[in-house]
Amino acid sequence: MKSSLCVIVLFLATAFAGGQSAKKSDGLDLTKFSSEQLRACFDDPKVCGSADAEAISSELYGRISAMSSEKLVACFEDWKICGAGESISTGWLISDELAHRGSPHQLLLRYWKEPNREIRDGIVHVAYHFKNAEVTAFMRKVLAQASSDESDEEELYWPANYLAKECDPNGLKWLISKPQRSQGCMQFATTVPLFGKCRYRPAIPYLITYSLNDACLNIMGEAEEDLHDMFPHSPKEFTSIESMQKYYCGRAKQEGLKIDCKSK
Repeated sequence: MKSSLCVIVLFLATAFAGGQSAKKSDGLDLTKFSSEQLRACFDDPKVCGSADAEAISSELYGRISAMSSEKLVACFEDWKICGAGESISTGWLISDELAHRGSPHQLLLRYWKEPNREIRDGIVHVAYHFKNAEVTAFMRKVLAQASSDESDEEELYWPANYLAKECDPNGLKWLISKPQRSQGCMQFATTVPLFGKCRYRPAIPYLITYSLNDACLNIMGEAEEDLHDMFPHSPKEFTSIESMQKYYCGRAKQEGLKIDCKSK
């Protein structure tokens, strides 16, 4: 599993586990109910005598290790099947469990026949846990075919980032193709160093124009390190961000890279 993903999953799982000890809701022992009853209770509290959706989700999620892989895959489309809550973290919590069960080979084959977009996105999340030639080829194909449909930029980030970690130019190129990052501060701050690590020089204008101006200080710091790696004889310190941008913008122009230095 990728180190950055480990941090994400560990954080999400730990945060969710905080509610695992709450097996009772308003004095009602939810462990006595079947999973089917608990799922039905989301829509009709009378089924289990509780309207506490958080407690019900927590109880269901605590049972996912006993669920079939097929049910877990279905949970990408309907979170109520396995609990975990209706949030962006649900896909990663479920994909983590599926990844622990072994090779994603069958899921990768299913992706190309699967009509449900949410399930396809979930399969990409599962694949992201693995580092091998089959998954690399899969991620390349997902990203290559994205231009022919209306794929969500949020989800395309993951195959692009996976490939960028291997310094694949297609992944790196996609990551700088969108001025507005699709990820939050902490996640995208793990992406920016890849440009420097891979010495991906086409990213220089992006780093100067966008990353050095980012509201996230982590991203700004990583961009500064990237640029210093790209231009190893550059000054170690600058008096301001503006002076840093002006310096690197001039270096980028000298290198023949397309960038507007007028406002820098």
